Amino acid sequence: MTEPKKTGGRRYKKRLRKGRLFFSLVLICLLMGSCFAAGMRIYNRFFRSRAQVAATRDDSLTTEGFSERINVLLLGTDDGDSEDFGTDAPKRTDAMLLVSFDPQHNQVAVLSLPRDTRVTIPGRRGHDKINAAYAYGGVPLAKKTVSNLLQVPINHYMQVDWKGFIKVVDMLGGVDLNVEQDMDYEDPYADLKIHLKKGQQHLNGEKAGEYVRFRHDEMGDIGRVKRQQIFMKALAKQAFTVTNMVKLPMIIGTATEYVKTDMDFIQMVKAANCLRLFGDSGVKSASLKGDFGDIGGVSYWVTTPSKIAATLNELQIPHKRIPSI
Repeated sequence: MTEPKKTGGRRYKKRLRKGRLFFSLVLICLLMGSCFAAGMRIYNRFFRSRAQVAATRDDSLTTEGFSERINVLLLGTDDGDSEDFGTDAPKRTDAMLLVSFDPQHNQVAVLSLPRDTRVTIPGRRGHDKINAAYAYGGVPLAKKTVSNLLQVPINHYMQVDWKGFIKVVDMLGGVDLNVEQDMDYEDPYADLKIHLKKGQQHLNGEKAGEYVRFRHDEMGDIGRVKRQQIFMKALAKQAFTVTNMVKLPMIIGTATEYVKTDMDFIQMVKAANCLRLFGDSGVKSASLKGDFGDIGGVSYWVTTPSKIAATLNELQIPHKRIPSI
């Protein structure tokens, strides 16, 4: 088998891995929160007479969001090898996002942090890629690294396993979607096979994963982001049918099996309420500004204090003065 070419700059190789899904993280986060809120509403409706006082409090939770800004770090665990950490070592994160809930302006900001972002990891010498922070020190070090880079506080975290995406979509019965073009791509190094035909079809969890991962066309990541948005709208229609509402306990159970978080039940409900109350127009997203660069023979996503500040300002996320990297 021919060895893949190693390239730098804008042509550096981005490995397509199953865990490398911005969308899967946000989807499971939204789905879990929405299921919690919906389940609470069902509880209030059918069991209200048994616990009138408690139900009154629960009713307020189904419409109450956060009272102050909350920043949540979403982590997608890498399902591939551990590179220089060894096969039994903790994996690097394959996706990192900051989700900032701003109740004052009725907005949720989602900042995507490229896994190759060049950073200084606390307690380590020199520079490294941001996705190595989790492998070196788990969630605490990942939170501290991101907080230092962006100069924003991290209040909570949510760690997601990519397998939950496929299982939840299957439990919802799949999604009817119009695939806009033929999609054929294989990457044996990432154990990735994408084969979809153009046209209207029903996608199960595995095929849905192929659809939202595909980016091997002239639009690249821009095209993939658009497809993820299309898929999210299609899934939203499917998710809360009467049939699926009956499955809520099982869906919640499956979602929690693949998600670790320090957010409690009430906080999850409030997060879901923010997303519901703010609406589509209240959700803004962006990727950390920067450029591809080779430093010491290693490919990085290189950002600067001014570019970090510009990104955060675009999303209206408050931050301290960002020191030089």
